[in-house]
Amino acid sequence: MDIRLIALDMDGTVLKTDKTMSPKTAQTLRAAADSGIMLVPATGRMRGMIPREMLDVGTISYAITSNGASIIDLEKDREIYANQMTLEDSRRIIDFLMPYDVMVEAYAEGRSYVDNRHYSLLSTFKGYPKLLMDLILQYQTFVDDLPGFLKKNRLCLEKINIPYMGTEVREELAEKLEAMKEYSITASFGNNLEINAASASKGDALSHLCQKLGIAPEQVMAFGDERNDLEMLKFAGCGVAMGNGHEDVRQVADYVTLTNEEDGVADAIEKLLHIS
Repeated sequence: MDIRLIALDMDGTVLKTDKTMSPKTAQTLRAAADSGIMLVPATGRMRGMIPREMLDVGTISYAITSNGASIIDLEKDREIYANQMTLEDSRRIIDFLMPYDVMVEAYAEGRSYVDNRHYSLLSTFKGYPKLLMDLILQYQTFVDDLPGFLKKNRLCLEKINIPYMGTEVREELAEKLEAMKEYSITASFGNNLEINAASASKGDALSHLCQKLGIAPEQVMAFGDERNDLEMLKFAGCGVAMGNGHEDVRQVADYVTLTNEEDGVADAIEKLLHIS
């Protein structure tokens, strides 16, 4: 198998449930990088949330962030591809969501902004893992009047994440959002919702990056576990689903590996590429 690039989802894939990377996975990824394979983080996270552990496994030149809304050249610290919402669509979606009693995380220019009045909603996140709660508090920039802030600064949104909501609210929002043709709707865990521009996906960004690098789809291996990884696994010549992955992801994959807690990424690279 002539693989030149491996695209790697972070949460639920490379990272364990505690958001760390196991020594075995790190060692195998480092060996893959040493063999000349390009490693590309492909995440729903914004640029600043890519774990240091991932960046330290080898020379990581590019990262796909915000579900494919942006490709970052990490060496030059600049964006080389953007598939973001227009100003009009950014304003429309924020104005639509603000009346709902949900936390709106608005990703723009590699940062995430949350309205100050939504801070109190954190206390309603029943059963929400403390680790994820800590990530929200660590990486959000809380602002007064989120719609006004975004309009004043003329920020085009990369992505919106709604991290937690009741089932009924989620179903209502998903139905209404899917009827809006300007947006794509997906999820990366449980009951969250992730909103991007209609044409944005990890698969779209990966396709653009491969065109830039002169790498064919059949020379790409991609790992993922959730619905926001679907288009990326479909694009890759070898799409690998995690054993803990969503059923839809396992259905489109060429290969299903072990879970993220069992070093599934390392196991697949060892078995399919004979690298360890």
